[in-house]
Amino acid sequence: MKIVSNTGPIIGLAKINRLSILKELAGEILIPPMVHRELLAKIGDEASLIDEALNSFIRISPVPPLDPSVKTIIADLDAGEGHAIGLASTFSGDALLLLDDRAGRTAAERLKIPTTGLIGLLLLAKERGIITKVCEYISELREQGYWLSDRVVEIARQLAGE
Repeated sequence: MKIVSNTGPIIGLAKINRLSILKELAGEILIPPMVHRELLAKIGDEASLIDEALNSFIRISPVPPLDPSVKTIIADLDAGEGHAIGLASTFSGDALLLLDDRAGRTAAERLKIPTTGLIGLLLLAKERGIITKVCEYISELREQGYWLSDRVVEIARQLAGE
């Protein structure tokens, strides 16, 4: 499986020193150049962990020319999100798009791109035996300032059976 990621989930995993989850879940982790630029601008404590991942297992992949219908659907999104969706749209069902933003997820849905957010990724990691407790990672994310609504946290607890 390939994962095409937007900026936010990578930063979230770096904040809790768990970027390795990405590597364990997917054979390839891809980001478009715009997401790479956004990650390079990160100056928090997690910046060195992001740099390590960029130098070892996260690969920068150019966004090929996009179909006009894709361009229309992503036109109003943040550049990083739009480029991540554009890149994911070039894979025929072989890639999972990692994206938290609601508007971006709606656009990806319209393009029929399989999508999950950071919480969905943690649930998948638990399902595959990579982690044992989703809620402890959610608590860490919140402690590190990663915003997650109470509703999302409660749904995650239910889905994780915790």
